[in-house]
Amino acid sequence: MNFEAREAVMHGIVACMRFPGPNYYDVLRWLHEELKAATYVEIGVFRGRSLSLAMPPTLALGIDPCPKVDHHWQTPTHVVRMTSREFFSGHSLAEFFGADCFSLALVDGLHLFEDAIDDIFNLEVYAQPGSVIALHDTIPLDARTAARTRRTRFYTGDVWKVVPFLKQFRLDLEMVTVRTAPSGLTLIRRLSTSRKKQQADSEALARFRGLPWEYYKQHRNEFLETIPNEREAVAGWLAGRGRQPI
Repeated sequence: MNFEAREAVMHGIVACMRFPGPNYYDVLRWLHEELKAATYVEIGVFRGRSLSLAMPPTLALGIDPCPKVDHHWQTPTHVVRMTSREFFSGHSLAEFFGADCFSLALVDGLHLFEDAIDDIFNLEVYAQPGSVIALHDTIPLDARTAARTRRTRFYTGDVWKVVPFLKQFRLDLEMVTVRTAPSGLTLIRRLSTSRKKQQADSEALARFRGLPWEYYKQHRNEFLETIPNEREAVAGWLAGRGRQPI
């Protein structure tokens, strides 16, 4: 086993040790079961494991430029081979769902702050009351795996910056992060239903994009509100109950 493979194994072990118990696939399954989503959108399909969690009567759509699907679907599912930016610039959810709205979405595409923000704002155009977006990789492991340039197999990029950015500029949103392996899952609701895409200030994007790893270490308790990876806690948040600092 070479160094890269050994490093990936160690990263996986550490990630599971800090958040034992159900992982984010389990949390996603709970979301499907609790919300009974009519429509589900997933950005970043890869092998299709998370997309395969959608169950009837949900209609599911996956967006990924290079999917390598080896899982089976439980419910009617489409996978489109394009980037999320290409999709949202030339297509609508109505083409696949018959209506321009979604109930549940997962953002797990490019692991860069500004791309995750763009995905969230593009999805928000299709939000309805009660829509929930789940954002993966918001509790990073260390500086190396959270770098903007990927050098490791285990990789979260700088997606963690999305949470403090939204906490500062989108006070209308409600967010909580589930402490689940391997790297957290942030849930976002009370999305705007104006059907207009939010425009992030370019200077603010540049400032947050440039935040160093030390900012996360020093300020995470200020912007990360979390709940444990327990179904009761997730269901409670969906019902409007409790959260706590990390």
